[in-house]
Amino acid sequence: MNSNLPLVTVIIPFLLAIITVSFVKERFNRAQQLRLIMGIIFIAAMVMACLLGLMLFEILKGNTIQCAFLPQMTTFGLRLQVDGLSIVMALVGFLLWLAVSIYSISYIKTDLVRYYSLLLIVLGTVQGTVLAKDLIIFYVFLEMTAVATYFLIIHRGSIDALQAGYKYILMTLVGAFLIFLSIILVYVDTGSYEVIVATKSGGLIAPVLFLLGCFVKAGAVPLHTWLPDAHPAAPSPVSAFLSGMMIKIGAYGIIRFVFPILNFDLPATNFRELLSLLIISVGIASMLIGVILALAQTDVKRLLAYHSISQMGYILLGIGLGTELGLAGGLYHLLNHAMFKGLLFLCMGAVIYSTGTRKLDELGGLWKKMPITTSTCIIAALAISGIPPFNGFASKKVLAEAAANYNFVLKFIMMVTAALTFASFLKLMGYTFFGKPQKQLITVKEVPLLMQLPMIVLAILCVLLGINAQFVLNRFIVFAIAGLVQTRSILKIEFWTQGMVMDSLLTIILGFVAYIMALKLGLIGREKKEFKMGSPMLKLSKYFSMDRIYCSIARLIDKLCVKLDSIQPRNLNIHLSWVILTLIALFVTLFFVMA
Repeated sequence: MNSNLPLVTVIIPFLLAIITVSFVKERFNRAQQLRLIMGIIFIAAMVMACLLGLMLFEILKGNTIQCAFLPQMTTFGLRLQVDGLSIVMALVGFLLWLAVSIYSISYIKTDLVRYYSLLLIVLGTVQGTVLAKDLIIFYVFLEMTAVATYFLIIHRGSIDALQAGYKYILMTLVGAFLIFLSIILVYVDTGSYEVIVATKSGGLIAPVLFLLGCFVKAGAVPLHTWLPDAHPAAPSPVSAFLSGMMIKIGAYGIIRFVFPILNFDLPATNFRELLSLLIISVGIASMLIGVILALAQTDVKRLLAYHSISQMGYILLGIGLGTELGLAGGLYHLLNHAMFKGLLFLCMGAVIYSTGTRKLDELGGLWKKMPITTSTCIIAALAISGIPPFNGFASKKVLAEAAANYNFVLKFIMMVTAALTFASFLKLMGYTFFGKPQKQLITVKEVPLLMQLPMIVLAILCVLLGINAQFVLNRFIVFAIAGLVQTRSILKIEFWTQGMVMDSLLTIILGFVAYIMALKLGLIGREKKEFKMGSPMLKLSKYFSMDRIYCSIARLIDKLCVKLDSIQPRNLNIHLSWVILTLIALFVTLFFVMA
């Protein structure tokens, strides 16, 4: 059916952002600004909830909503579409945005107008990205999201924030270039921006370029280096939305535009198998490298950032399997991760808000002073570790079934990753909430109510989504992917079994063993001295850092540029000749590639 609901859903946040900038003047004091901003948030919440609810109602009836603004402009017309997958992503993005907005009322102290106007713009761009019908609209909103997020990351204006923001925008622009190049190849080959398909002319290169661009956006190894810097630099509520939703858009792009190539119903081809192997390999590398580096961190936000990389590995693994069960597990974990990882960042934001530090060696004994934060953080930690009855176990159960059907080794890797995740959060919880109380934390108290409420709501969702795992899988996940795969076999998954109990116990035991061994070997630090001096694992992680590799490449390029500059005669005619020759070479190369 045709409707303007998707267009209105995208436009409303932009209009409210303009209203925020226009009417919430800087001359107002903070209390006056907050009152006006809270009113705008309330209006945004009500309007968006109604719009998304109406669209969900239509989708549940079996309709697909189409919207075209300026359709006569073939290339630049705004074409939106709402189906099961996009409405689920839009709802999750809105829910997390609302939690972050309410949390920010007490957390953010400066530049409220700029902060909330950017937050509204991000809401609009995220909605536009997940509701985009074709590649070019997806790309436009994706880049608008990246630019708005950049300004949120550098909100504090500190040197660390500016450096992290620079790395973020640089790497995301590289990812954007790869995606844009793939879109050009698709259009040249098919004359359409609808989907990436493996065609005989240019069809092999476009999906790979699109994948690489999405890997950058998703923070997947080895293109993850922006993420551990961006999370600590950004305000904690921004980190919650960045990890909970923003990096998921890269995975959404793969599901929406690349997964059809991996669909088991398509004729088997070597290219499809290679593409699947690429996604699975990146997923496995992200899982293992992310969790190992997380275990070594002493900064609570960097620790959570590396876990974002690891958990994205689970999602990519499920997508890369190319089966209906793998896709269901990947999408299910994507939604669950948005809940528990958003909650974890909000909990650590509460700790930073109350204590003024994010260093583990400066924390300890907070459970008596911050009971709500402690309780909700425990729920999130158990959820991310895959411990029932919390939501993380359900999606990992589906992924484990899909992985076992593909290769039993993958299930073993998932078990090891889950155990190391549990060990990492033993460390986080122990040093933060249950360690020895620090003298400087005597006056610490629980955070304000407006910061507690989003944490409580997300914690309740983590519990409900886990207890009702079968219902969520059958009614939401199957509904979301119905347009991509046949979903009959997914209904056979049983969650509450003896095998589930044994797997959970094994994860917990292996996690405790890994944690104790790491402590004994001094790999993760036991005392303050070790935190300051750095453990062998920290030194090893720095030695194998991807930043070192990228910086080495940058230095080589810089030396090459200096060398070319030294031999350049600075004659305009010669310079133009080289430009023309380069363009000719690129054209010839492209011609042979497309031929």
